[in-house]
Amino acid sequence: MDNFQLKIFCAVTRLRSFSKAAKMLHMSQPAVSTHIKNLEEYYRGQLFERTPHGVCLTKAGETFYTYAQRMMDLQDEMEAELEKVLLRENNQLVVGASTSIGNVSLPCSIYFFKERYPELTVRLDIANSVEIIRKLYADEVDIGVLEGDVVIPELAAVPVTSDELVLILPAAHPCPDESLSLEDFLQLPLILREEGSGSRRILANVLELQGHSLSELNVVTEMGSIDAIKNAVAAGLGSAVVPRLSVRKESETNTLRVLTVSGLPMSLTYYVVYPVHKSLSTAAKRFLSFITDADENFLC
Repeated sequence: MDNFQLKIFCAVTRLRSFSKAAKMLHMSQPAVSTHIKNLEEYYRGQLFERTPHGVCLTKAGETFYTYAQRMMDLQDEMEAELEKVLLRENNQLVVGASTSIGNVSLPCSIYFFKERYPELTVRLDIANSVEIIRKLYADEVDIGVLEGDVVIPELAAVPVTSDELVLILPAAHPCPDESLSLEDFLQLPLILREEGSGSRRILANVLELQGHSLSELNVVTEMGSIDAIKNAVAAGLGSAVVPRLSVRKESETNTLRVLTVSGLPMSLTYYVVYPVHKSLSTAAKRFLSFITDADENFLC
């Protein structure tokens, strides 16, 4: 038995006719009959019986048809999934990125990457770090770009560039200096990134090193979008800790105050991450080489 025989069997069943099935499959009727006969000989039982209104299934044929449909559906599903995998390997790349880098520098990098490889289709999937890691494990993205130390089983991490977390305040905030004490920082109304954010994890770690915790912060709300946080701070709803890269424009235009917190070093590194248990596609290898090349302008 082969898949073509299953296709013939299902066609005869649906059309209740050997001749109609032969016409649909561009075969001769004797050829269709021969295939059905071979199936019946293989399984040692009659699958069809002729009636004045055409052919119909025997009890054995009904059982056979139930499983034949499942097998045909499974083959269709396999072929569709295989086509998606091969398409991705050949000319499609899905890059997952945390919000802090995905909304700032990475789109520009992808633009120049596309200029070098115009035949590739690149999709950028932006989410927090925990969600990007989940998508890597689930094979929903090919490669990821995340901030913070990435020490995760079965994921390789290649450093790309460095940055730091900074404190942002409304442009009219009266703070006279470019740095704020840790004590004053703990009192500020703060807009915090959501659970799963790499920036939040880094802030929690550096606070712990100084003998403090997130629970000591004066958190007024949590948000999952860097842009939403910047807008909220600009509107005077509080302060926030964000990567410096994400507020370059606001710093240059003086639409936000950008400060450091003395006694609270918050350096971070961006990494390209990918599963070590699977081979990278050609597109992913090209992107990895491009994004880690010191001569490329990653921070455009």
